[in-house]
Amino acid sequence: MTPAKMVRGVVETGRAAWQDAVDRWGALGRIQRITSCLLAFMIVGGVILRVQGIGYPPRNTFDELPTAQHMLLGVPDLQDYHPPMGKLLGTIGLLLFGYNSVGRRFMYLCFGLQTVIVGFWLARQIFASRRAAWLAAAFMAADGFFIAHSRTAFIDIMLVCFIMWSVLAVLEARTWRGMAVAGILIGISTSIKWSAAQALVPAILIVLLYRRVPWYTIFWFGLSPIVHFFIWMLGLHLMGHASGPMDVVNVIFSSMHSLHDLGRYDNPLASAWYTWPLLYHPIVVKLSSTGTTSRYASSLGNLVFWFPAALLVVGLPVARGLTAWRASWRRYWPAFFDASFTKAVLVLASGWVALQILFMVSMGKHSFFYHYLTPYAFAIILLAGVVAKLERCWPRAVLAYVTLSVLVALYFVPVWGEFALTLQEANRRLIFLPWRP
Repeated sequence: MTPAKMVRGVVETGRAAWQDAVDRWGALGRIQRITSCLLAFMIVGGVILRVQGIGYPPRNTFDELPTAQHMLLGVPDLQDYHPPMGKLLGTIGLLLFGYNSVGRRFMYLCFGLQTVIVGFWLARQIFASRRAAWLAAAFMAADGFFIAHSRTAFIDIMLVCFIMWSVLAVLEARTWRGMAVAGILIGISTSIKWSAAQALVPAILIVLLYRRVPWYTIFWFGLSPIVHFFIWMLGLHLMGHASGPMDVVNVIFSSMHSLHDLGRYDNPLASAWYTWPLLYHPIVVKLSSTGTTSRYASSLGNLVFWFPAALLVVGLPVARGLTAWRASWRRYWPAFFDASFTKAVLVLASGWVALQILFMVSMGKHSFFYHYLTPYAFAIILLAGVVAKLERCWPRAVLAYVTLSVLVALYFVPVWGEFALTLQEANRRLIFLPWRP
């Protein structure tokens, strides 16, 4: 293909996309257009909040450990109980920008921005609704839980991103090749944190419910431990350590033992899994002070999303079970939700539960609020799907809901995006004592 034809093809594709956007905009009612403008504001604002001032403060704060630098230097790090993938990815920012605050946080910012994209795509596929996709992207963009972790060198933002890509890959799979890609992505996810292995639950459920690929293709998930093993080998090799198969096995068992030992010690920031949906103890993951002002990056979520999302991810599966149990109630569920939506509810609810199972067992000994990041992503996508469905009947109510979410976000923006605040100004937003550092 000649360069002229390539340019012509790009131009024609752009024109077609623009015309499609114009047609869709024209099909919206006045109320929906106002809602769409607010969603766009939330997405753009969320991106700006993640990026602005990312290099401040120039030092590490809270749990921002120099693990990526240690990997580049080939020395042991303080989090040797985690698999190496998060550290490997973190080194990219250091290689691009040097060992400074921007370099340390760059890759985590990239994955934080990706959550908006993958949230859009995942909602689009699982609900077969472009409106649900825009709502999911806006909700994730304007939620402080995701904003704060996008601005902080925590591997959990990488974890949530790869798990969402993994689930999306299973949804998109139509052949064994797609399932192989999903298996590889789950292997990468578990190479960030072992808890990602629980993503196999919604992944397998997608295969069984949607039947887009034969059931036996779930055996391609067997690639996950293989990928995980080779990433360990790569990490050890890059650090200059012995990286043979038995060396990897010994290091993995040693890391698991170290992680288990952490549960023996009390930590004032630890919280039990059942407190997370109640927003009891969100952690200020980044805090710096200059004179009489301080800058906060609180993992406090957007209240307008947080509680409805938790209620839906628990309540909808229970409601579905009750309507299946009582014959007299069976007609009510189809009146609101079709079979396709029911599958989406089951997948997202199973992901929300599965990714908390380990922490349910630990009962708060070494579980922290940021462990809820991935389960919450599943809940917020379900919330977007429900809101998109409600908008068809009650567009004014949805407009009011979205408007309220914008107002709440604007109120909490200073303690999400690290704006300079006095103690009194910060405490007016971090109202309850467990919310404060």
